[in-house]
Amino acid sequence: MARIYLGTPFFNEEQKKRVAIAQRLLKQNPTVTDFHFPFDYQYKGASVVDHKGDLFGSLEWQVATYRNDMNAMGQADIGVFLYDLDNIDDGCAFEIGALRQAQKPVVTIFCGNHEHYSLNLMIAQGSNMMLTDKEALNDTNDNSLAKIDFNHIINTPVAPYPVF
Repeated sequence: MARIYLGTPFFNEEQKKRVAIAQRLLKQNPTVTDFHFPFDYQYKGASVVDHKGDLFGSLEWQVATYRNDMNAMGQADIGVFLYDLDNIDDGCAFEIGALRQAQKPVVTIFCGNHEHYSLNLMIAQGSNMMLTDKEALNDTNDNSLAKIDFNHIINTPVAPYPVF
């Protein structure tokens, strides 16, 4: 049974919809013991949505958020990322690198309109398994988050987009 770190930007309605689908599918997966979604564990409740006065963005919040996310990645067995190609998020790129440095596999799900994309080689080669949202966020697909065997990640050596 795998513990998952679910990383994604969470700043617009489309991203939030994807997270809800991913969480539902991961809950159905018999190889997943649990998953950590950082936005569910905001320091003192401060977030992009609710700043909690002056706490959000403060040094206190930055340090606590960074450490909490790093701890969660340390406890995870695998990273799963909803990587939004229409709105690249530096935090996701950092987290993918941190998990790979820790020798943990990363499943990257490329989300967006899927037209004319290219990938940075660090994301393409830093991802063990690469899927599109049309595959991974679909209940009926064999590569659905509900069906992937997270105990045996099958590496995807070729990215679905050109790599630079």
